Amino acid sequence: MSHMDGTPDGDVITVVGARTHNLRNVSVTFPKNRIVAFTGVSGSGKTSLAIDTVHAEAQLRYLNGVSLFFRQFISPRNRPQVDRISGLGATLAVDQRRLNRNPRSTLGSVTGVDDFLGLLFARMPALGPEAREFPELRGLTSAYFDRYSMEGRCKTCGGMGVEVRPAEDRIVTRPDLPLLAGAGTWFDRANSGEFWALPALAERYGADLALPWRELPEEFRRAVLHGTGDGPITYKITTRQRKAGAEVTVERSVPLRGAVSEVSRLHDAAGTDAAREHYARFMRRTECPRCGGTGFGEVGLTVRLAGLTYPEVIRLPVEDLRGWVDTIEPTLTPTQRKVAGDILPGLARRVRLMVELGLGHLQVTRSAPSMSGGELQRARITAQLNTDLTGIVFVLDEPGAGLHPADKHPLREILHDLRDAGNTVLLVEHDPELIALADWVVDLGPGAGREGGRLVASAPPWELSRDERSITGAYLGGRGPRVRRTRRSDPATTPRLGLIGVQAHNVRLDRVDIPLHALTCITGVSGSGKSSLLHEALGASLEAVLRGERPRAVARIEGAGLLDWVTVVDQNPIGRTPRSSPATYTKAFDTIRRLYASTPEARSRGLGAGAFSFNSRGGRCEACAGYGRRQVDMHFMPDMWVGCDVCEGRRFTPELLAVTYRGKAVDEVLDMTVDEAAEFFGERADLAATLRAAQQAGLGYLRLGQSATELSGGEAQRLKLANAILLGGGSRGRGLVILDEPVTGLHPSDVQRVVDAFDTLLAGGNSVVIAEHDLHVAACADWIIDMGPGAGDRGGRIVNEGPPATIAAGPGVTAGYLRPLLAG
Repeated sequence: MSHMDGTPDGDVITVVGARTHNLRNVSVTFPKNRIVAFTGVSGSGKTSLAIDTVHAEAQLRYLNGVSLFFRQFISPRNRPQVDRISGLGATLAVDQRRLNRNPRSTLGSVTGVDDFLGLLFARMPALGPEAREFPELRGLTSAYFDRYSMEGRCKTCGGMGVEVRPAEDRIVTRPDLPLLAGAGTWFDRANSGEFWALPALAERYGADLALPWRELPEEFRRAVLHGTGDGPITYKITTRQRKAGAEVTVERSVPLRGAVSEVSRLHDAAGTDAAREHYARFMRRTECPRCGGTGFGEVGLTVRLAGLTYPEVIRLPVEDLRGWVDTIEPTLTPTQRKVAGDILPGLARRVRLMVELGLGHLQVTRSAPSMSGGELQRARITAQLNTDLTGIVFVLDEPGAGLHPADKHPLREILHDLRDAGNTVLLVEHDPELIALADWVVDLGPGAGREGGRLVASAPPWELSRDERSITGAYLGGRGPRVRRTRRSDPATTPRLGLIGVQAHNVRLDRVDIPLHALTCITGVSGSGKSSLLHEALGASLEAVLRGERPRAVARIEGAGLLDWVTVVDQNPIGRTPRSSPATYTKAFDTIRRLYASTPEARSRGLGAGAFSFNSRGGRCEACAGYGRRQVDMHFMPDMWVGCDVCEGRRFTPELLAVTYRGKAVDEVLDMTVDEAAEFFGERADLAATLRAAQQAGLGYLRLGQSATELSGGEAQRLKLANAILLGGGSRGRGLVILDEPVTGLHPSDVQRVVDAFDTLLAGGNSVVIAEHDLHVAACADWIIDMGPGAGDRGGRIVNEGPPATIAAGPGVTAGYLRPLLAG
């Protein structure tokens, strides 16, 4: 007996009764050893089926097989909700929701290249005279090539490569203004511990605080910045006691440390990253003189392999690293070649795959937070695909995210190579181009959230393209509607934001002009400099200027005074624990808690709004501390979350769950989708605006209480877009909203809603700048800045700029792909 055009029974995977998340008893059979695409509109359930059901079940089977300790924590509720899966073997998954943006993570650590390089340098070095003595005495290991290890780090900077010191020009940013009237935010009452001493200090030195800083006596300015030595200053501090409502005045007579010393002290004593970042605004990073900014110790700086030291190697673009790897073997002795035989092939394979996946322009040292979502996703794919195993089920979540159309061809070859090696490739994908190369498609829908979760079709792509029930099929057949937009007034006549002297990674530009009150799209091949221009030259620099500070990536910005605020809508997670959710992030839950606290039931029980928070004691389930789950230490494996047995995942106590609003307990509201909540709370204007913004961002299918750990990078970004819509419609003036790849993770049919959200922002007098590879979106922008012409050192320049028609008629790779879209 056979299925699906002659596929034998043993060569299929069968899922029966899948009910994970929004899946509605889905049963489906699809072939093994093939490329199978899981498709559907955003929120249709494709990730729930491919990753949260198929992959999760394979992982549980493995863990159950190796760990008796593990089994005690797995109840039926903690398993994927599915009746049966047959034909399933070992799986490897790359999930968009698990992107690691730890500041210490780099391209090398994510892909595993760091490990291979460390082993190479440790086992077969040509030692310089400075490094020979110590390693030979103690034994050279890969730890000497890890700048965060005790053995490998620079003794001066501790592996950071920089020294962070207070900078006078960051403390006093506007010397043309009076000290207490804008010369520097450090001297605001909220920042400076010596705020109260400044009048007494001015009196001692005869300084008039009404004059600009630069006109004040030099002795006074020196004392403000560097302190009074052993000489005390007598001054009074007046504070108001909140409870008593009375003012209290205390007199002090102490020497002043000075702003420079105070900034350094408070930065070093800061207990959180946010606090350190606050004080870092008044400091400047300078290259460590001992290690030259590399962060490495003497061994790392002097050991050479094929002519280069370890820091020199990891600073090579991956394309150049590939060439260096090819030069290693001829430089080795016969003994070294035997050792290298276990290391070099694995390193070469990883580096080749990185180049083929469009990462060749990046350095191995490139930090994870500075990489785009697509780049980071492909880095993780490199780590997972670098195997000679066969019979594996690879589950890849949008591997084409962040790729320019010109960069997709190598990805097609990689997917085919995996399949032809005897593996099964499951793609969670929206891109019709990549779906079309699959052997089979499992299409879910028909809608999102509770309107989805059903099997629409399970068929080859050509058959799905003819299926009138399938939205995905319409796009495969060329019938799907594409994004449309009426362009605003000619951006050439609008005010401009001018970035002068841009220097950010590979971007080196004398000037970039960005039209305001318009939708500007930055395009270009992967690695052309789009993200660097968007985030560092524009976003971070403009934020600094609006704070009254000097920008780092540009010499200056012209036209910043035309803007009141800027917000960067990135794909970083909105939270890292199950506590964070769309409801908490958008502050909608604050209003919901107040509504429940105002009910007669809550008042009679003495339950305030705080009792309805799962972040504080009073109404939450204490067994799980309001998480609804408990984190279990798996010792030799990653920690895992399991459902709470006490509250059964409801997060609150029975007493609190007995309180209802319009017949619903608070956990039932958290289980509503945004669309359902918008209807349920329709009469509440304060909630309606927030929920409407989430709908405009294309998130109507999300549950209000859905854990942040379950959201993809694209969904997290669109939640931030919803907040930006609220911000843009408020009274804070005119702003600039910046988005990197905003339609990542969206089905083509959902893109229109996000583009409409851009117009909502523009209608409020704001400006929108995006970097995007989806050229259907670029084609409807008001203005395009096309970067290139290539990647890495071959990029970083403006190929062309202007309206879409100008770009399509001009030079560059993007133009060739844009022309047919505009013609169509």
